[in-house]
Amino acid sequence: MGALCREAAALTLHQAYGVTAAVMLVGGLWLFVAGKRLAPGAARIAAAAPVVVANVLLPLTLFCRWEECTSLLLISFNCSWIAAFKALSWAVDRGALCMQPGGFPLSQFLAVYISPITPAVTDAAPSGKGGSMPRRGSQGRLTEDAGGPVWLIAVFLAKHVCVLPLVWLLQFELPGLVESFVCGLSLYALLSLIMDGPAALFIGLTGLRVSPHFDQPWLSTSVATFWSKRWDLAAGNTLRQLVFDCIVDGSLLPPPAGTPPSRPSAARQLLGTTATFAASGLIHEAIFWCITGHTTGGLWFVFFLGQVPMIVGERLVLAALKARGILVPDWLRMAATYLLILGSGQYLFFVPVKQHGVTACIVANTRQAAVATLTRLGIPVLI
Repeated sequence: MGALCREAAALTLHQAYGVTAAVMLVGGLWLFVAGKRLAPGAARIAAAAPVVVANVLLPLTLFCRWEECTSLLLISFNCSWIAAFKALSWAVDRGALCMQPGGFPLSQFLAVYISPITPAVTDAAPSGKGGSMPRRGSQGRLTEDAGGPVWLIAVFLAKHVCVLPLVWLLQFELPGLVESFVCGLSLYALLSLIMDGPAALFIGLTGLRVSPHFDQPWLSTSVATFWSKRWDLAAGNTLRQLVFDCIVDGSLLPPPAGTPPSRPSAARQLLGTTATFAASGLIHEAIFWCITGHTTGGLWFVFFLGQVPMIVGERLVLAALKARGILVPDWLRMAATYLLILGSGQYLFFVPVKQHGVTACIVANTRQAAVATLTRLGIPVLI
């Protein structure tokens, strides 16, 4: 893999980022032009195919394993997952690129495609009329506004500050669940950083309204709420729109205009939920392979697929308690949620991360970047 990375082409890291941005920009322009000429379906799928292939190849060919783990993680996340799924959803008239009635102007279309953000739903538009809204029961938090550019810049800067003590902590041996919690917070900070910055930039430049992408996941009162309302919603939205909605609709394309909304059966919803978490597990395994050259041995797939019985189980328990007049207080629900997610993550998610040196590599990358930045600013280095 080292022979395929940027060093083989004598590119610096900054030049590799530049090539990535250029390829993404060309892909976005191609989709925008193709969308004006091609109807959703087979023709758009064919048009999206080379874009998806390019997105998958970008991290594999431009960034070097074990030297640039953080870059591989973030580029794989944005290009090989988020942007690729946006392109595939666009091909079947679903997803972020198809949410604006009449279509997005070019500047907003490119902003949505190249960055890990999801636009907020504005005016509802019927499917097939220039804007394909998500099904009513699966909009998540798409109707909410993440805030203006000033707020997002402030959050962006605050998270930079928060990353430093997390990096410092991860240099030490921590107790099991504490280490998992700190690793989870670090992942939250890294992923949300690449969303806050672009969101602030593109809101300011294009006037685009952006829906929330992360929202204080530590306040989750259930496993379902954690995944659907608070954790990495940009990724969750792509899975919901391309996997869940297609299954509950029984079709790749959204229902024809004028079709009255209908509630899918419980069995179909369960199938959609299971397929969504299975797809998430497979994607995470692919990203892990991209970073390390190894899979987790299926542990990540089991971790994500295992969320389904936890969600079903907690719903049954809460419903049974409610029927008996027992309302579980939020603090207890939050504690149970922490234990379920961190407990399963301790053995299924974070073990392979530590065993294969991913944590150490990302900590080293982040520390190196932080030290370089602080040194340029003339601030004493304490980490």
